[in-house]
Amino acid sequence: MKRKIWGSCSLLILLFFGLVISGCEKDDTDKPIEDADKETYVPRSNVKYEYKTTSDGENIGTSTKWIDGSRDSSGIKLYNLHTNLTIAGSSMQLDNELYVANGRTYTQVNMPEAWYKMVEELKKSPDIIVEEAKTTGFPYYNVMENALREGSKLTWEVPGTTGQYIRYKRKDGSGPIFEVNQKLVQHPGEVKKIETITVPAGTFPCAKFVYEISQQQNASSGTETITVWMAHGIGVVKQENVTVFNGNTTSSTTVLNKIK
Repeated sequence: MKRKIWGSCSLLILLFFGLVISGCEKDDTDKPIEDADKETYVPRSNVKYEYKTTSDGENIGTSTKWIDGSRDSSGIKLYNLHTNLTIAGSSMQLDNELYVANGRTYTQVNMPEAWYKMVEELKKSPDIIVEEAKTTGFPYYNVMENALREGSKLTWEVPGTTGQYIRYKRKDGSGPIFEVNQKLVQHPGEVKKIETITVPAGTFPCAKFVYEISQQQNASSGTETITVWMAHGIGVVKQENVTVFNGNTTSSTTVLNKIK
């Protein structure tokens, strides 16, 4: 007997909040952080961005992001985007990596640390045996064309099938074997419209990107449609997610609340 051990959209929510969830080596000097070109989706340096996320009308999380370091790698400037995240009553610190090349903003996406923490907690349990736990296809890259015009493309650079697998059981042999095998497929998207939107943090001209991520979790499947408004020098201004999974529909909205 097999059972799912988490909800269908938990990974996608974490991927959005972190957006880039990979460590980035920081500068060891105290010199000011160099800004990226303002015609990109890399946030401005020395500024903090506060977000609020609601799902079906209820507040489910907040995050504060800012560029807190940069380094050179083969002539390309890599920026570290630090995030303080609170979701479902839990707090996490995330470090994110961004870079700009060939007129595009690249966002590296890694497996959320919450996955590894969950596995470690299971392994510490005196009553549980974790038989296998692995991830595949990470890290990968979200790639957005910087041109603020309709039709600008959103693509992905993915090394292979993206997902994670875990199987564990009770040491005494009682109860079922718990198993989850989740796979994600990232679909390309594009800018559907250039529009100026107003959120609590202000009014911004944005590229409205629309794309989809499909997921398979054991025998269940679903699709998440993401609409995200991106502004030069800021990044995400607003994002709407609609998930249809196993016949059920959920939605969430994230907005930029404050810039300070």
